[in-house]
Amino acid sequence: MNFVDGCAQCKRIAGKYEAATLEWFRVQSQLDVAQYLHDPNTSAGIVSELAGIAKRRQALRDAALHHIEKTHAARTAGGG
Repeated sequence: MNFVDGCAQCKRIAGKYEAATLEWFRVQSQLDVAQYLHDPNTSAGIVSELAGIAKRRQALRDAALHHIEKTHAARTAGGG
């Protein structure tokens, strides 16, 4: 994503996206352990959690793209 330095909204979205990405990796590691331990019940719950995090990350990507197109259109078109 092409965030704009100095834009508070870009910074807020980027921070939330980064936090969600770190959470995804943390939970993915938990899934790796559950699968290694052959624990299907725990694995199923973790897979569900990962799906929720993935949806949140996609929503944040969509919000970022919308914000950048709406607020920084001249910059993304090469004008700024």
